[in-house]
Amino acid sequence: HISVWWATVPFCMAAPAVDAPDAHRAGKESRRGDGGAAAFRKGDRLLLAGAGPRVEAELPEGLRAQAVLRFDTARHDLRGAVVSLLERSGLGEFQDEDRSLERFLAPGSIFRSFSARQKLRGYVSEDASFLGCYEALVLGAVLPWLRARCVECMGDAGPIPFSYQYPPTLRIQPGRSKEFKRPHRDAEYGHQVGELNFWMPLTNYSEMTRATLHVESSPGAEDYQPLAIDYGAIAAFHGTLCRHEVPANTSEFTRISLDFRVGIGNFFDREWTLEGVKAVHGRREVSL
Repeated sequence: HISVWWATVPFCMAAPAVDAPDAHRAGKESRRGDGGAAAFRKGDRLLLAGAGPRVEAELPEGLRAQAVLRFDTARHDLRGAVVSLLERSGLGEFQDEDRSLERFLAPGSIFRSFSARQKLRGYVSEDASFLGCYEALVLGAVLPWLRARCVECMGDAGPIPFSYQYPPTLRIQPGRSKEFKRPHRDAEYGHQVGELNFWMPLTNYSEMTRATLHVESSPGAEDYQPLAIDYGAIAAFHGTLCRHEVPANTSEFTRISLDFRVGIGNFFDREWTLEGVKAVHGRREVSL
């Protein structure tokens, strides 16, 4: 049974009990693990300067482990929904009659420029058809899978509140490029220890782009490994503390992916935001 009780306004819960120390620890570790003070970024400084989230408990280690879930692509046609979105956007053009995402031609600025990414984000936010497809995937596949993981890890204590990103983030990385994204942890951008990252490719990794997100196995391990999955699979990982990066796409194809985050139960403070961070993702709440 799914009960949605909040959409776009703050949801009031009983006062959380304790500060979440791992998020502040993430900022301190940046000095040691990322090359010293020169790499101590603005987000880390904000994290240490402000009050952290207040939660009832720390997210269990079992839920932080990287995992992969699979979904029915016929039932949840995210790829088709993105094709339609891009056709309406005018941000690029398809190079074949099949309208394959791998051959969607877009300017390099759509990957490297903040303003270009914000323009893409605007189209995503306004596309009701795409958002309906995304939300059906989250409610029908992702959250039931995540709830099962929670029960396996902690036992079944009744409905669990989840706070999922809405809208999600669509990313486009044109091919034959040297552009890349540096290693980072999402704590730098105001994300909490009590949430998980979900990342799904919309293009063919195995046979075409060979470009994907790379993630370290644990905080500070620096053993980056590619998320070697294709459309129909979604990788879950603890991106708040585990660093991740995007190497250059040296193939002739365009890489397109979708990502979002989910806050879990009382491990997540729904009232907290990192003061000084400009871009804050919208969220919706559901009890499952």
